[in-house]
Amino acid sequence: MQSWVLLVLAFAPGIFWLWLIYQRDKFRPEPKALVVRTFLWGMAVAIPVSVMEFALYPQAGDILQTDNLSLGTIAYISFIVTGLTEELGKFLVVRRTVYDSPYFDEPMDGIVYASASALGFASLENAGYIITFGWQVILARGPFSTLAHVLFSVMWGYPLGLSKLGRPGSKALLWLGLVGSMVTHGLFDFLLFTNSAYSFLVIPLFLGAGLLFLIILKQARQISPYKEKVGELVVKCPNCGSDVPYYADFCTSCGAELGKATVKDIIFCSRCGAPLDNNVSFCTSCGSRINRKSGAR
Repeated sequence: MQSWVLLVLAFAPGIFWLWLIYQRDKFRPEPKALVVRTFLWGMAVAIPVSVMEFALYPQAGDILQTDNLSLGTIAYISFIVTGLTEELGKFLVVRRTVYDSPYFDEPMDGIVYASASALGFASLENAGYIITFGWQVILARGPFSTLAHVLFSVMWGYPLGLSKLGRPGSKALLWLGLVGSMVTHGLFDFLLFTNSAYSFLVIPLFLGAGLLFLIILKQARQISPYKEKVGELVVKCPNCGSDVPYYADFCTSCGAELGKATVKDIIFCSRCGAPLDNNVSFCTSCGSRINRKSGAR
């Protein structure tokens, strides 16, 4: 199979999951360039993490060959070599590269950037697995292991978003989430690496982590400071001076017909009154999401 096809197979699941999660960030979507950059940083951190894993367990390249290993060794590989190092690496990507950005300003952002870091990491990991075990491995890793990286990382991503807003108890929740992600990641790998009937327990673990993710996602959207901030573009009626939706043909106060020249006037945010360009999606002053309607002039 050609190399470019293998690359597509390796990266397609991560890109798909990231696109799906990004669609949930409705109230104040993050800049796409920043999300992509975080994805690339997630890929980049996979390299030093792999070096660290090799240092902790020199046979890391044969990490799936666990048939003759003791449960203690499998636990060490799962919880320390993979769980601790991989979650710490993904966390440091978000904390050191995007956390201080002014765009990182709500809990949903923690989910988006944690997912981007996790999926960048998982995508490069997918490439390594495909090279080692063949393209067929992506059939399980694409819908299962790749998404699992997201489910682990949002455990610290969401409280990281809470801590940015200074929510009470968010620091303790962040540490709990980081440790929880390491433990859950380790348990996920441990069950798989036993190559026994216990391996099937990853299914309820995966489903439970997925349910937690949906709960976190819903909560992040509910407490978003931008949830109720919705405005529209308005112009001043040249006849009476009232604020009129910029797409209107007649003034809603005096009934005067609005000519095309009105569109050239200064356009304002209906929520805070700040002057805006007519192509903006969010108010640059109050952060309101601008609601646009079809038929706009």
